[in-house]
Amino acid sequence: MGTPFQTIYDSFLARINSDEWVLPEEMYIAQRDWFEFLKIAIFRFRFPRKELTYDADQMSFNEHLDNSEIQVLATYMKHEWIKRCISSWEEIKMLYSNKDFSQANHLDKLIKLSDQVELECVRACSTYSRSINGKPYDYTKLAGKKHG
Repeated sequence: MGTPFQTIYDSFLARINSDEWVLPEEMYIAQRDWFEFLKIAIFRFRFPRKELTYDADQMSFNEHLDNSEIQVLATYMKHEWIKRCISSWEEIKMLYSNKDFSQANHLDKLIKLSDQVELECVRACSTYSRSINGKPYDYTKLAGKKHG
């Protein structure tokens, strides 16, 4: 059996601070939400070394994913969650009641946070693509150097 979705969800939840999904009676709704984030993360993960096919009924990937794949997927999920928070009208609407608070400044900070997490995604993929099992890839093999 491959890696359960919950493994990726746990890594994603460790990256965020949200009480959006705390009600146990709504866990099905939360897991459906996380699955949508996971599908976006799979789409955005450009060059995985493992096939990211999955069985939605079993709630798991067909292959066993290493920690590196799990971390890249969780990072992309976090970025999608932040983008949703920024675009959420409920998040911004409450700011209009306080005249001393600058909505534009707050929104600018949220957008900068999104940009920062997007850079984190790029770095996670860069780290992933340059190493195999935590060891740097030997690029001399690509330069036509004969070994042996």
